[in-house]
Amino acid sequence: MDRYTVGTIVRPHGVRGAIKIDPLTDDVARFKKLKEIFIENHKYTVIQSQVSNKEVYLTLDEIKDRNAAELLRGKTVEVDKKDAVELKEGRFFIVDVIGCKVFIEDKEIGVISDVLQYGAADVYVISANDGKEVMIPAIKKLLLKVDIENKQVLLDKQTFEEVATYED
Repeated sequence: MDRYTVGTIVRPHGVRGAIKIDPLTDDVARFKKLKEIFIENHKYTVIQSQVSNKEVYLTLDEIKDRNAAELLRGKTVEVDKKDAVELKEGRFFIVDVIGCKVFIEDKEIGVISDVLQYGAADVYVISANDGKEVMIPAIKKLLLKVDIENKQVLLDKQTFEEVATYED
């Protein structure tokens, strides 16, 4: 499946079937350009989008009233990979980072199993080969190379030793 999750449906909006979206993206303006979305593998045509601050409202051609919109509450909104926003260099989609093997020098230490989002930097959760979890900030000083195509991340050894947090 080549789709990215971009939000969650919070609730219906109005009586004509519009939906309010809780965006899971840094760029909410991206919703203005959407022509189609997917909800539970069903394609919907976007006929209107409204974006203000962090609030997103979509009107879908296939949803004609509030009752139909109510059935979508809590479901995730996905877009095809071809409709994904272009990221700046050094930025990655969370879904692409999860599953990457993590290396220090030439030694594999584990696999990224989750990405936690905090204010200053994302935190990569590594399921280490020894069975423990290690958390590291996603900072340039630590991430020497992120190779999404080959699902590999190379870390700086000294910085890793300074910033890594191990589960108790």
